[in-house]
Amino acid sequence: MTAEDEFSLTDRVAIVTGGSSGIGAASVCRLAAAGARVVVGYNRGLDRAEKLIGELPGTGHCAMHLPLEDTAQIRRVAAAVADQFGRADILVNSAGFTRMVPHADLEALDDDLIDAVLKANVRGPFATIRAFAPLLRTSGNGLIVNISSGQPREVAAAVLSTAPQKRRSIQ
Repeated sequence: MTAEDEFSLTDRVAIVTGGSSGIGAASVCRLAAAGARVVVGYNRGLDRAEKLIGELPGTGHCAMHLPLEDTAQIRRVAAAVADQFGRADILVNSAGFTRMVPHADLEALDDDLIDAVLKANVRGPFATIRAFAPLLRTSGNGLIVNISSGQPREVAAAVLSTAPQKRRSIQ
């Protein structure tokens, strides 16, 4: 067996949240290059997702609306993946967001912003894992990758509401 065979993802299906830009898009490219069929999960980036799919090697890739704030939609996407592919082998949770506010401006970090950030960055990945867990278990060798930013290491400004959970996830 060659190293290339060892890392082949041929016949595997990968789902990437936040797959239309940034680290998510880079993950999509690497997974497709290794032979996986990739579901590019997007929130507002349908055009970016479709453009990215057009540039990927291989076939069978698709874009699906996967907003982390909408648990019902996440479950619909998991059902669509089951219908379309019959399996899920890899789930990459790459989606999330932040709003930069100066450390001293506590009023800029209101309850609505805190709730939105926590909903997308904490509850969203959990809801996605929960929705895809049955498919990942069925594959017999499912893999979940949770990507977190290094944002809490920023000195100039940070969203105070995301720093605690992101810091825990990178230690």
